[in-house]
Amino acid sequence: MEVEILATSSFAKHSILKLFDWRYAMQLREDHGVGPWNLYDEEGYRALVEEGGTAETLSDLEDGNGTTKHPLNTANEDDFLLDRCRHLHSCEIEAYNRLEDLQGTRVPRFFADVLLDDSPFENAPLEVRGVLLELVDGYHLSDIAKYAHPSSWQHICDEAIRTTNLISDHGILNEDIKPHNVLVRTPKNFSDYKIVIIDFAQCRFQEANQPEAAWRHEKWRQDEEGAIGYVMAQRLKGAFEYKASYRFLCACTNCRNI
Repeated sequence: MEVEILATSSFAKHSILKLFDWRYAMQLREDHGVGPWNLYDEEGYRALVEEGGTAETLSDLEDGNGTTKHPLNTANEDDFLLDRCRHLHSCEIEAYNRLEDLQGTRVPRFFADVLLDDSPFENAPLEVRGVLLELVDGYHLSDIAKYAHPSSWQHICDEAIRTTNLISDHGILNEDIKPHNVLVRTPKNFSDYKIVIIDFAQCRFQEANQPEAAWRHEKWRQDEEGAIGYVMAQRLKGAFEYKASYRFLCACTNCRNI
């Protein structure tokens, strides 16, 4: 959501506040078969927490692919969603830490880690976490046909793929990369198109001790640049030509057989 900073600070007056609130995360609730939030269920969950009740943790409920192992019930679904939102928030923070040198150019500037304390319980806070980010003036890459001249489409899409690869250079694998999460800054002149990529809550990160071959395998299977290139080539019906870089080409048997 767009917010206005009223107090004097180093932040931009108008910024984006991204909250990881399990109650209103509609896509997350739908993905895990949880119905819309209602006050009755939350009061029950708060009572459970206040009484010291425990629910299954995220690792207990979720398999390695980010889906639940078995249906959630009313007693633990809020706990699961809260834990999941905390995980998404931590991924967003980690990504912006790694992308510090690209902030303000290829990704939004990161202003602050946000905590909204909405808990009456000292022993088990139900806080809502969030991030305060730069407001980027522009449009989604998926809307390029509405706002940019066809002669600029190749350049803009090439820059989107280049930016995707620059982010990859920071040990990041973005599972949510798509044209809607790529912004084109409103240009000052006809050729001055700048790309900004947003939304890093669904990322995985290369660990220091992770074998390069294993990381290359993960990157190849995800194919982040293809999620931009192939999709935009199809949408623009030949007005943009995508040439894959194959920079994370994996030579393992499973990948060769794809």
